[in-house]
Amino acid sequence: MAYEGCHLASVTLFYSGNITPDRHGAKIDVTDRDQQKREFSLMPRFLIPIGGNEAKSQGSEIFREMVNLAGGTKARIVVVPTASEEPSERARDYRELFAAFNPEAIQTVHIGERPDAGSAELAKIIGEATLFMFAGGDQLRLSSLIGGTPLHRALIERYRTGGCVVAGTSAGAAVIPEVMIFQNNRFRMFQKGGIEMTQGLGLIHDMIFDTHFVQRSRVSRLVHAVSTNPVLLGLGIGENTGLIIEDETKARVVGTGTVIVVDGSAIEINHIGYVDNGEPFALTNVLYSVLTPGVVYDIKRRTVIDPGPIAPPTSMIPKRRRRSGTASST
Repeated sequence: MAYEGCHLASVTLFYSGNITPDRHGAKIDVTDRDQQKREFSLMPRFLIPIGGNEAKSQGSEIFREMVNLAGGTKARIVVVPTASEEPSERARDYRELFAAFNPEAIQTVHIGERPDAGSAELAKIIGEATLFMFAGGDQLRLSSLIGGTPLHRALIERYRTGGCVVAGTSAGAAVIPEVMIFQNNRFRMFQKGGIEMTQGLGLIHDMIFDTHFVQRSRVSRLVHAVSTNPVLLGLGIGENTGLIIEDETKARVVGTGTVIVVDGSAIEINHIGYVDNGEPFALTNVLYSVLTPGVVYDIKRRTVIDPGPIAPPTSMIPKRRRRSGTASST
């Protein structure tokens, strides 16, 4: 598959498929946008946060489901590698990965400075995307360069119409909710001030994602985050593991690892507001759940609604041996 690149300031776009970009900043057809809103108004919305270090292959369950939800061979994919210290390499990796699914179009967009996120051409690209993915790296790069820009507003509008799946891995997942963790300060110690938080991109509310969760022992920092306001539902996503969140109401685990749920809705004692920075704080009745692939979780009710494929196949259940001297019943 051939790619054509063009440059807008420090924004780099790569195109494949049948797209021919207007290099002069084409205006968006408002009539077409209104028609798209009507067409997508009844479509479900999907967010797919991934815990990082995901298998980048056509056999990946995570990416297979992601592309299928975005339209399969009709998918129009946009990847933003801005969070990475090596955005060109990440852009190449994801172009090669998604090309294996033979979508209609693949584009990568690197935002170098905030003005880059304001072009009319870029807004048009977002308006046509069916899958938008943030690569990993540093989530503060994403929030500081994209938050509040025309790109940010166009992405939220496109997602809310149901026309675009929004995904992110590692830092790209952390930035998706309204609130995100961006800094560690000895977070494993369960001491006040152990983490720093700021506003994410706000595609989903009352929730916070943490990534590389089991592999980097991040339980204490997610508990800390939830303790600051127990309305937040904490979801700690393991590596090569994702959540398919539909309409902000239910989430299904995909991949090979686990998702840890930290639910503060039943907290009784919470002393984080009383102690000084650097001091430990008391916290009781935090609910902790472990979800495995196939489990479906009700985000609003905070309970499992489908336990997934937990029972072994009948062929794997050992048969009982009959005791000698006893007759079998029919």
